[in-house]
Amino acid sequence: MSRKTYSSVDCLFILFLTSTFAEFSGLEKNTFPHPVHAKDVEKVPELDLGKIINEKVYANIFVRKREEHKLLVNHLQSIEDYSKRYKLMKLGIDEILRIIREEGGKLRGNQITAESEFPKLQELINALAQFLENTCLFGEMVLHFPDMSYRILRGVSDWRTLMTDALNYTKTFVKILDEKSVELLGLLNQEINEDQRTPEYVNPYREGAQQTESAKPKKKSKSKPKKGPSLSPAKTEL
Repeated sequence: MSRKTYSSVDCLFILFLTSTFAEFSGLEKNTFPHPVHAKDVEKVPELDLGKIINEKVYANIFVRKREEHKLLVNHLQSIEDYSKRYKLMKLGIDEILRIIREEGGKLRGNQITAESEFPKLQELINALAQFLENTCLFGEMVLHFPDMSYRILRGVSDWRTLMTDALNYTKTFVKILDEKSVELLGLLNQEINEDQRTPEYVNPYREGAQQTESAKPKKKSKSKPKKGPSLSPAKTEL
């Protein structure tokens, strides 16, 4: 069975999607993101993430992550080769759907909602962060690259229901989401659900998306010769 291989850029893309609180992973088990000498282990206090990351702190982190999403979109737009952009987009969307399924299951299983207390456990903090951020990132990708996104999603039968539920859940976290992200989720809901569109709905990113996706080569149409006499003057050679 052949193994799927990824380039260094692809690996960085996946890392970007999954790195929300990666730097904190393992801290509750007294492991550290930087080298620590054995003699110093006893001197370093065990960190309680429940006291470090609360709703207000994470709201600030969320805004910074959203800025990173915009940089990622800019990078995708800068890729002129259609096949390369498609490959990276598919990698990203597939990973986002996986994250939404897995982390959504954890959140439902532990009854984490906008009304419940902000989670204290590292695993649940990370699950909530991954879910909210990747729902918004999905919105950025679909709104900026609609045609390419729909082509990728064509093979996923339940993506519309999955992501509609995800965006509705995400929108309830009004104390965490910034105004621009709330607006983006509203646009995403109308973009992927035609029955939810208002009469004045317009995807403000679609025109730019069509321009950036125009890198896909188009077949040249052969012009048919016109019937009837030519009106152009006869050629004369000197």
